[in-house]
Amino acid sequence: MKNKIKLSNVTTYKFGGYCDNFYRISKEDQISFKEIFSDKDCFILGKGSNVVFSDDFYEGIIISPNFNDINYDRNLSEITIGSSVFLPDLARYYKDNNLINAEFLIGIPGSVGGAVKMNAGAYGWQISDILLSVEVYNLDTNKIEILFKRDLNFAYRYSANLDKKIILSATLSATEGDPKIIKNRLKENIAYRKKTQPAGIYNAGSVFKNTEDYSAGELIDKSGLKGYSINGVKVSNKHANFFVASKGAHSSDLYKLVNHVKEIVDNKYGVSLEKEILFVGKFD
Repeated sequence: MKNKIKLSNVTTYKFGGYCDNFYRISKEDQISFKEIFSDKDCFILGKGSNVVFSDDFYEGIIISPNFNDINYDRNLSEITIGSSVFLPDLARYYKDNNLINAEFLIGIPGSVGGAVKMNAGAYGWQISDILLSVEVYNLDTNKIEILFKRDLNFAYRYSANLDKKIILSATLSATEGDPKIIKNRLKENIAYRKKTQPAGIYNAGSVFKNTEDYSAGELIDKSGLKGYSINGVKVSNKHANFFVASKGAHSSDLYKLVNHVKEIVDNKYGVSLEKEILFVGKFD
């Protein structure tokens, strides 16, 4: 269904202007995908937890999937899950069924589709560690396809071969585990996040990617930028790789702050930080 929507209502940073071509689609709509989206430039939006839209009017088409089915096949030790399912809910589903190795998802504020696209992770785990395959709708061929883990060439916060494809569902491994271990892991992960990350509503998780060579938050902290702000957006005093916006702030302020921090770290350490959040629309 086509809607007019203010994009600030569908992102965790609460930024974004109006969009006249916002489609919230369910699996039942797939028969009309070809008619609606053929030969059009579409942006696929999940929970909006790593996306920052410009405050200007957005002229393109935005597709917001609403695929929330969960099917657990005990015989195959697999779970097939809709791409819109909230990651903390998935972590709890694993726990409720005594399934292990999904505890890292408990504090990631995104959807399954977004997690696959960016290979989201925490505590040494990534979604690619438990992913088997994904079902996608290819906007170029107008067909449903199955892509296996090997087809996606996963790396740190990276996947390949998903451009112009709508992720419909993902199939994950489902390994039975000790309920006590699962419960303790979840408890530890939740406690760690509360201790180390800001609780403010208006943020999108980590701003810059970490690598094997450096921690982005540590470099920002050592550059003396904790607490640094531009208008209503500031570098968190609790974790320097989280930028928190106050109510009424603008996406342009975040854009300026991200580029300022990037420039300072580059000048001081010779490291060009790579953004983890995605800016969409007109900023320059």
